[in-house]
Amino acid sequence: MTNPLPLNDNEKERANQALKLAAKIHPRIDRFLDQDKERLFDLVDANGSPLNLVFPQNIEDNVAAFKGVYARNFLQGKIYFTSKPNKSEAIMRQAAMADVNIDVSSEEALKIALGCGFSPDRIEVTGPKNQDYLILALQQGVTVNADNFEELRDILELRRALSIKNKTRLFVRLAGFYSERIKFTSQDGTFGIHVDEGAQAIEFLKTHEAEFDFRGFSYYWSGASHEQRVVAFENALSLTLQAMEAGLSPKGINIGGGFHVQYANDRDEWNSFVDGIKQSLLDYDGESLTWNDNGLGFRNEGGLIKGAPSFMDHAMPKTSADDLEAFLQSPLPAFENMSAARLLAEFMLELYIEPGRSMLDQLGVTVGRVNFTKKSNHGHQLVALDMNRSNMHSTHQKLLTDPIIIHRDEEACAPCEAGLYYYGNLCVSYDMITYHKSFPARIPQKGDLVIFVNTAPYIMDFIESRTLHQNTASKIAVIEAEENRFKTLQDTRFKPLIHLKNHYLK
Repeated sequence: MTNPLPLNDNEKERANQALKLAAKIHPRIDRFLDQDKERLFDLVDANGSPLNLVFPQNIEDNVAAFKGVYARNFLQGKIYFTSKPNKSEAIMRQAAMADVNIDVSSEEALKIALGCGFSPDRIEVTGPKNQDYLILALQQGVTVNADNFEELRDILELRRALSIKNKTRLFVRLAGFYSERIKFTSQDGTFGIHVDEGAQAIEFLKTHEAEFDFRGFSYYWSGASHEQRVVAFENALSLTLQAMEAGLSPKGINIGGGFHVQYANDRDEWNSFVDGIKQSLLDYDGESLTWNDNGLGFRNEGGLIKGAPSFMDHAMPKTSADDLEAFLQSPLPAFENMSAARLLAEFMLELYIEPGRSMLDQLGVTVGRVNFTKKSNHGHQLVALDMNRSNMHSTHQKLLTDPIIIHRDEEACAPCEAGLYYYGNLCVSYDMITYHKSFPARIPQKGDLVIFVNTAPYIMDFIESRTLHQNTASKIAVIEAEENRFKTLQDTRFKPLIHLKNHYLK
């Protein structure tokens, strides 16, 4: 490929406008970032780059929103804060002060949850479980979300070996949902007991009723369409009613999470962004707006755009609690078009949810310091950050919103006319932080800070590693003690009842 021809002024302007995508940002985070720029530089100097800033107080907004859905729909049940998407102990301690439970996915996470203030009756253990994990769960008397029949048999065996007298609270995870109305994906899965084996599960639970406190069936389907969510609930409710007819007393249904998050500030701007990516594949010979013409999943085939986006929708019309409420009010064709909310109420069943991403919405940002700037082999502007893709990456999503740039000397920075890419500090060619061009007003220079917004759910530390012995990010809790007066402290040092004493001891 030859060096690209430069964009003319009109093309630059079109590209610039098409690829603007402002991030949605919580007012508390916005106040902190705007208040004292020097403090941000000092925090990075003291703790290194990358640096994760978490804002644990913001979880109260998310909890309140989901509780509002329960209240408006006259539902009983429990909200489970999910620990998997983020390792912050400050956030976990803040969640422990709220009226929520927690689900954990490993033995170590269980230990941390107990240490952060969650009593065993508020904890659910999920995920693949080895013997050590199961033993600790049973000894502590937490709720077990069982994945398969072998795990159920293991629980019985371990209960006897441990001489456990109290019943083990239990969810049974389902998978393999089906309906004659819609076609499901042919992709296989690793979790859960197939709904076709539901009768066998009910028989097992009935046989061992003296040892299990059956809370209900559970499922989780983060990528489900609205129609698939409806079918999953219909399948789970049908099995729940069968369990009741068999003499069991399930308390409710655990529908997991998968509620959407809005990363972009404006829906129209998001649509323009996606259109701009597609249009760049058609319009700009050699001057793509994506790294090495990757197209973020789209491609140009003979003048037609083919493919599918390799990113999530950043501006879903319904998000978080609104997404849950829309589902609860939807008609269920298999139950005479009655809504899930009405059916739960009529059968006196509780609703359990496990919002992972949406409970961590707007709880954190990731800060990277600029190491240097340069041009790529094909002449594109590059900004090298003192971080790598594992510090701000997930296995199943890309963050496409514009980062916030904090300049040490803005006037000394050159205008950004043709966009730029951010890349990392690994000695590998694929260490790209962004795969699309960003168009800030000015090109950040060495020592400037680049701040990626809303990275707490699954992004900031979900798959980070010490590849090539590079640092993983330190985590700092940012606390608004009073309006516009902030404290910062190490994540593990934050104690809500101490550092937010006036809030809790009014």
